[in-house]
Amino acid sequence: MDHTPGRARGRLAEKVAGDPAAIAPHVDPDWREEFVVELRLLSVPGARIGDALLTVEAHVVEAGEPASEAFGDARTYAREIAAATGAAGTGWRVGAATVVSTLLGLVGMLVTVAAFGGWLDGGPVEVTTGELVGLAVLVLLASTLFLDATLRVVVEHRWLALLAPAVLVGVVVGLYGLFAEPLLTVPALPLGLAGVLLLVVSTVVSWFDGPADGDRITAPGQGRGPVRGVRVFSALVLPLMTLLLLALTWALHAILG
Repeated sequence: MDHTPGRARGRLAEKVAGDPAAIAPHVDPDWREEFVVELRLLSVPGARIGDALLTVEAHVVEAGEPASEAFGDARTYAREIAAATGAAGTGWRVGAATVVSTLLGLVGMLVTVAAFGGWLDGGPVEVTTGELVGLAVLVLLASTLFLDATLRVVVEHRWLALLAPAVLVGVVVGLYGLFAEPLLTVPALPLGLAGVLLLVVSTVVSWFDGPADGDRITAPGQGRGPVRGVRVFSALVLPLMTLLLLALTWALHAILG
């Protein structure tokens, strides 16, 4: 049994999104990935994607011809398939509820952690101008990640996905440093309750926003897999991250006194 971290992440991704490699193992991985990503960006349902992958796989195996030669450019062929079947836009896609739930969860997480830090220190939470501006920048940038155009740019230029978080952290830390004077103070308890409330609302909205069938990539006749577990995990991502940050905050407070 393979217990490597990369394989573990791969298994998690397979549970969440399906496993295109298992459906089309003889198709070139790069071609297959571009094909699947383009269909996802076009909001084609996972079952339709699995069906199309199986067609490509059958041709590659029977004809002994690479997918790139038989079907041409993966993205172009994906657009043709989506248009020909009328499947574009019929699957789950990022919408207003997705944006709202994520932003509420993000703000709730930051507010809860700040309140917990204040509670550990035994006083109110000092809010600086830099923190408010940094939070506004974070929310604004997070909002743009849900636009189709932004998602396409990130997918087609993946180095941005690696560089952007580092730049964002640098900008936020810089804002914190430039505007470090306290603007207002807030009692830790009500601030923490507000943060938890935001997380609860975020979780509920995320639960109802998620696709009921999981929208996993599956071959015809293949089961849908652990849909409920995946849906629960997706809805609880930000609360779980909050718990992790609370544990780190507590540990740092205990170590540094």
